[in-house]
Amino acid sequence: MATTAPKKAATSRSAKTAVDRQFVTALARGMAVLRCFDAIRPQLGTTEIAQMTKLPQPTVWRLCYTLQQLGYLVQAPDSDKLRIGMAVLGLGQYALASGDIGEMVLPEMVQIAKLTGAAVSMGIVDQDDILIVKRAQGDGPLLMNLSVGSRLPIAVSSAGWAYLAGLPAHARDEALQKLKYQVPGKWTALRAAVESAASTLATTGFVFNEGFYHPDVNAVAAPAFDKAGKPQYVVSCGGPNLKAKFMREDIGPRLSRLARGLLVFS
Repeated sequence: MATTAPKKAATSRSAKTAVDRQFVTALARGMAVLRCFDAIRPQLGTTEIAQMTKLPQPTVWRLCYTLQQLGYLVQAPDSDKLRIGMAVLGLGQYALASGDIGEMVLPEMVQIAKLTGAAVSMGIVDQDDILIVKRAQGDGPLLMNLSVGSRLPIAVSSAGWAYLAGLPAHARDEALQKLKYQVPGKWTALRAAVESAASTLATTGFVFNEGFYHPDVNAVAAPAFDKAGKPQYVVSCGGPNLKAKFMREDIGPRLSRLARGLLVFS
C-alpha cells in the first residue's frame, strides 16, 4: 500500500550533476516542473510549483511561460492554474507504444489479477518514485485508484522495496538515505525491512510486504534486471484481505517468473 509523499526538491539532482558540463540545468528544471503534476495534483499554480521544486518564483514563472508556449503546459479552464498539455501526452503515448514489453507480459498479469482479485502493476523507476507503465485490474471491491502514469513513492510501496532489494548493498544504502523524507519517523524500521527483503529476494526471487503499512494489506513484488544486473522493471501485486500464505507460496513465485520473462524480452 502506498501513500502520497511530498515531492523532493528538484535541486538535489542539480547538485549531483553540477560538475557535469554535459548536464543542462535549465532543461532539468523544466522537467522538474512537469514532474510536479500527477493524478493527485492535476492542476497547480506557480506558487505551488515553486514550493515543490524549491526553485525561485521568477525562475518558475519563466519556465512555465516557456512550457506553455511549447504546449507542454496549458491554462486550466476557469482557473489561473496550469495543467499538463497535449504535447506531454503525445510523448507519453509514443513512449508506451514504442515499448511493447508490457504487452508481452500483460496476459500473465491479467491472470494473476483474476486469481487474486487485486491489481498487478509493472513499473519503472523515475526519480524517487515507481512509475506505473502497465496495469491489470482484478475484480476485488477494495482496489487503489491507480492507473498507467500513476506514481508510487519507492519507500512506501512493495514495488519500491523490490527495486531497493535488487540493488547492490552500497547502492541500496545510498538510495535509502535519499528516501528518508518519504518515511518520517519510520526510516530505521524501513531500512531493516528492506534489508530483510533483500535477503528474501536472494532466496525466493521476490519480496513480501506483510502488513508493514497497514495490518490488512499484503503485497509481493519482483524486480526484473537488465543485462548489467541493475533493476530495470518491477512487477507487483497487493491489496487488502490477501492471505499471507497464498501470496508467499503462489503469487510471489508467479511474479518472480514474470520478472525473469521481462529480462528475456529486454
